[in-house]
Amino acid sequence: MCLSTVYKNVMEPASIVMKNVTAIECRDGKVIITDLMDRQVEITGTLESAHLVDGYVIVKEAE
Repeated sequence: MCLSTVYKNVMEPASIVMKNVTAIECRDGKVIITDLMDRQVEITGTLESAHLVDGYVIVKEAE
């Protein structure tokens, strides 16, 4: 199972939005992130990059 950590804007510890992410959906200008425990977080913005082998995703927050 590949789980990822989602960061907001930059990949640094202070920017972590959620760990153990299992699903990411982009809908209506929002990025919806779901973790292993089925918790969800919505970020208004776009998916900037996803490196699933390395286990991280960066979401660019809308200004």
